[in-house]
Amino acid sequence: MPDLVDQMLQTARQDTGLQDLGDEWFLGPLQAYAADLQLPHLSEWGRAFLARLAHKDLVRRLQVIDCLKKNPEIEETALPPIAYITGHERSGTTLLHNLLSLHEKARYLSRWELMMPTPPPLASTFGSDERQALVQKSVDALRGSDLEKMHWVNADEPDECPWGFIDCTGLLGMAPSLIMPNWFHWLYSHDMTQTFVNYRKIVQILTWKNPVPDGGFLVLKAPQMASYLPSFSAVFPEAHFIYIHRDPYRVMTSFSTLIDVVDGPFLEDRGYLAELERTESMMLSRMGRLFDSLVEFEQSQPHKVSNIHYSTLLEHPATEINRLFGELNYPQDTALDAKVSDFLARQKAGGRAKARQQLDESGYSREAVDTYPPIANYLSRYRVAIEATRQTGE
Repeated sequence: MPDLVDQMLQTARQDTGLQDLGDEWFLGPLQAYAADLQLPHLSEWGRAFLARLAHKDLVRRLQVIDCLKKNPEIEETALPPIAYITGHERSGTTLLHNLLSLHEKARYLSRWELMMPTPPPLASTFGSDERQALVQKSVDALRGSDLEKMHWVNADEPDECPWGFIDCTGLLGMAPSLIMPNWFHWLYSHDMTQTFVNYRKIVQILTWKNPVPDGGFLVLKAPQMASYLPSFSAVFPEAHFIYIHRDPYRVMTSFSTLIDVVDGPFLEDRGYLAELERTESMMLSRMGRLFDSLVEFEQSQPHKVSNIHYSTLLEHPATEINRLFGELNYPQDTALDAKVSDFLARQKAGGRAKARQQLDESGYSREAVDTYPPIANYLSRYRVAIEATRQTGE
């Protein structure tokens, strides 16, 4: 779609007054995304919404490149150790991310700074930065929605790395990929190293004037990156990966519900997702590739991986968090147990959105999921506990 792509580039340049979009690698995912915007299964509202996401991504790219050109020293910013959470979506990554971020030496990347990273945030004004209120306003507009019950992140809370990507690869946390077939194929058939190279610059921008505490570390999260760990690790040698494991059948059921909640409004007919899964098994095959990737990376670099089970995290949260920090040789936080207890108490009391109680059927029986070869191998290798009834972090 060269005409649409050219139009999108021109509009972003006009809106910012900036011209330099940097290397042209981003044109690959943008062209695939633009092609999907023409597909008939999208509603007109969905098409317009998804187009706006791409526009915002291009605007941010222009602003980031301009910032780096004006402040070349940013790219000399050293990064600290990184505790990097991954696994499969809906496996407990958000809970783990929040709990690890409670450590007094931890620095997480919040939603607002990932979405609006320039100008570089300052430590002295970080809590009062007006960008936080701007992003929170857009978040609050979704109060009462199904999305609030499934996955809620306030502007000042830890969020996933793809929200900070600037290569048209992380749009809406990559959630639309299952309804954007050209974009999906592009993302899963190309080396994403350049996205990670550029994301490293985002992390440097965000920690340049607001670094981690002395002797501290970053806590990052992206279940979507489980399929790309070798290239991500090469660009971020500071990262130690923490896999969280949960019953794949429960994960699949919850994930399919989330995709329906997030992507359903973009569709002309919500039955598109069910038909797609019936004919192409996209979610199941994606899960299989992801689990294969986790196993392969740990086999090749076992010293870079720690493991935690969702069920054990729910049963012994403070113990498991302290165990992980011990494995990583991070400093002790004597107040951590109390902070974990306080966070969980606030969550159970309604401090965070209550989980959706009814989940849509994924269309798969437990047997079909558990016996799928990559999943069967995953279950065996990591001794993942089967949830007889669904467990939540409430």
